[in-house]
Amino acid sequence: MKDFRFYSFFIILVVFSIATPIVASFNLIFGLIFLICFMLTAFITVQLYVNFLFWPFPSWIDLSQVSIREVKIPSKLEGQNLHGVVLRSILSDPNEQQIGILFHHGYRGKIERVYKYAIPLAVYGCTVLCIDARGHGKSTSKDFSMNDFVGILSDVENEITFLENLDGVDKNKLCMMGQSMGAQMSLTGGYSDQRIKKVVGISGTYDILEMFKRHKTVVTKFIYKNITKRDLDDLESWNKKVSAKYFLEKKSPFQDKDRVYLVHGKEDNLVIFEEALLTKEALNLPEENVLFLEKPEKKYTLSAHGLSGQETIVSSFLIKVINSLDD
Repeated sequence: MKDFRFYSFFIILVVFSIATPIVASFNLIFGLIFLICFMLTAFITVQLYVNFLFWPFPSWIDLSQVSIREVKIPSKLEGQNLHGVVLRSILSDPNEQQIGILFHHGYRGKIERVYKYAIPLAVYGCTVLCIDARGHGKSTSKDFSMNDFVGILSDVENEITFLENLDGVDKNKLCMMGQSMGAQMSLTGGYSDQRIKKVVGISGTYDILEMFKRHKTVVTKFIYKNITKRDLDDLESWNKKVSAKYFLEKKSPFQDKDRVYLVHGKEDNLVIFEEALLTKEALNLPEENVLFLEKPEKKYTLSAHGLSGQETIVSSFLIKVINSLDD
């Protein structure tokens, strides 16, 4: 008589032969279900994040309350023009003289990126001129470069002149606002132009070169490499031409506490919060001239630099700034 182990081998072999395709089928079915669920979850997460990070686009904002007129502004570069739009409330009296605001976007941005602030200002009753800086948005030309900060800054004078001469703009009530690189232009070109009565820097730097030396991330290294393709001697000279520090040191004939305002996120991981503190200290600005925000936190977004989700608070602050023109 054969040992039980002899038969058990065949029993196990039969069971294994039957069970293997069944188990494999279940693994395949549930594996596919898991893979599909994972891919859908990843896709939805990425889509939501991208929408959150890059909001707003024009299609997301109700533009029915403002008139939008495209314009061309002469650049300092001879024969070249910058693309711009003039925003004004549809309820405005055409003969009404309004506060004029020049609004600048950030590096690698475009006009639509500042609509989240420009539209509320226009609806409130201001004439807002938004600019596509050199090499950005629709300001395209083989002679333009988005890395040409000196050139972008040189255009500010012409942009202010264009704003000043717009119909329906009060020449005595001109403001300049900007975010990131736009804040840089506001705190340099806007600050040094006596026609500008209010200057607002949103997430701007104090000393570009020093900030890049102190704060090194993948993103800041990328930006630094692109905008500073010069040798060290040229870099120092370049830095003095574009950094707010060297413009603010000269002081304008107006009192800074009545003229300069700052907005910055405390967890900004692109232009670090210390930059705002340095600017505030340099001008000895009172607390009512600054809006320093606790959020968004870094855990919510790869970069808190854009102040995503804080548009209502920032817009309220900007409206408070323009209202102070009548004080």
